[in-house]
Amino acid sequence: MTDMIFEALGIYKVKLPLPFRLNHVNCYAVKGTQGWWLIDAGLSREATIEGWTKFFEAHAINPSDIKGIYLTHFHPDHYGCSGWLQNYSGAPVYIGEIDAERIKRYWKSENYILKALNVLFSENGMPHDVLKETIDSVNNLIRYTFPHAELTTLKPGQVVTIGDFEYEVVLTPGHTDGHICYYNVAHGLLLSGDHLLPEISSNVSLWPRSGADPNPLDNFLKAIDSIRTLNCKIALPSHGKPFSNIEERIRQLEIHHQERLELMKNCTGSGSTAYEVCLQVFRQDLSFHELRFAMAETLAHLVYLVDKGELEMESQDGVRIFRMV
Repeated sequence: MTDMIFEALGIYKVKLPLPFRLNHVNCYAVKGTQGWWLIDAGLSREATIEGWTKFFEAHAINPSDIKGIYLTHFHPDHYGCSGWLQNYSGAPVYIGEIDAERIKRYWKSENYILKALNVLFSENGMPHDVLKETIDSVNNLIRYTFPHAELTTLKPGQVVTIGDFEYEVVLTPGHTDGHICYYNVAHGLLLSGDHLLPEISSNVSLWPRSGADPNPLDNFLKAIDSIRTLNCKIALPSHGKPFSNIEERIRQLEIHHQERLELMKNCTGSGSTAYEVCLQVFRQDLSFHELRFAMAETLAHLVYLVDKGELEMESQDGVRIFRMV
């Protein structure tokens, strides 16, 4: 629960529970001479607040000791409890400027994302009864983002002080359009959020077009490649254990996505909807929460292939059909 994970930088891991098959998120607490800084927040729910409270009690951390809360991206398991932490501590909450906009659009005007996903999934072949349950699962997730934090935005390349050390803000789009990692050059340590994970591949989803990037997988592949230019020795991820085989992991992820692209391309056959491809590629026992991720990930791969000229897309009776060129 309260593991010291990287002593030289004063970093502790705070593992918080999630009510999903992916059952935890790693947040981090960094001890400096002037107080404590937090990385990511967990979902806004009782189990998260209990987890943070236990950590604070174990380390005799008073609310005023918390000096800053740094978020990697806007997803509820990272952003959700930041409002509660801010109300508790009075600390500023920092996030990349792109994802700050996504919070306004997706979590603060909740009907927008529900309607937009409804249209996106419907025009890509998801049946009505499945669609209703899938959209309901998104609605259930939005409640884990209250109360909202007042945000201070960060720009790529900006240098921030977390604990007693400096970290560079590294823009790593793909998992979200504005995902950021925090990189300590001196120790080659990357707080990698959901961008680089040791065992699972980050979900890369196509979001409804208004304001969202039209080709998130292209962004993700470029962003994992860009990590090679950092002299990164260790990554502290949001799910799973710290890992040091950075180059090997990047290569594994590149191969995974190339294989997934090939598989999805072949699944389109003489013409298929994204939903039909999704059912062929992903396991059949998905919850509706997981199905949303699977469907959006399928779409991210299919639009990437369309952009590369390997698939073509046409609309038939308001439903999109993908087929090999």
